[in-house]
Amino acid sequence: MKKLLNLLIVVLVVFSICTETYLFVIKGMHPLILNETSYLSRFIFYYSYFTVLSNLAVGLSSLILLVNADYSAKWFKVLRLDSIVCITITCIVYNGMMRQLHDVDGMVILTNEFLHLIIPILTIFSWLIYGPRQFIDQQVMSIAVIPPLIYVFYIFIRGFLTHIYPYHFLNADQLGLSKALWVITALIILFLLLEFILFLIDNKLACGAEKRR
Repeated sequence: MKKLLNLLIVVLVVFSICTETYLFVIKGMHPLILNETSYLSRFIFYYSYFTVLSNLAVGLSSLILLVNADYSAKWFKVLRLDSIVCITITCIVYNGMMRQLHDVDGMVILTNEFLHLIIPILTIFSWLIYGPRQFIDQQVMSIAVIPPLIYVFYIFIRGFLTHIYPYHFLNADQLGLSKALWVITALIILFLLLEFILFLIDNKLACGAEKRR
């Protein structure tokens, strides 16, 4: 069941990302991407979405667990923690703030649900039931903050240079830099809070597993 669940997650991620890459980048079916004139610029725009990157992280970590369930390199622990926290943020922010603003049709209705709801739920369920356990410690948590911070710097630097932002609540041109930074601060706090919650849950589940042995 564990391998089947990881396989399902990988398949859904690959299907959704590849489908949207074709529809948005090649066919230009995204209203903001239409402002981008070249395939390369459309590609960069699409893969600047936090949703896309968090789902790719989930897909990669699930693929590694599918191939080797006992893999425990430090970089993988960081990737796994980042993937779970970031996909959870994706689910919370989209369904709490953006769903009513996001008008999609056709095949994108399906991929949109996969990326923002189904894959996050399956990922969290997979981690809660199958682990792997005791991957989360203070060092892993500290390192895991770095990729999201790099993403934030990238979004603001690219936005400053191009005046293009993937999300309206990060658009410093429209909101003003101070408001955009307040939003980022709130999201970073949410990231740290989720890290801590996962750490506590992981320890509790690991202790429960030890007692049952």
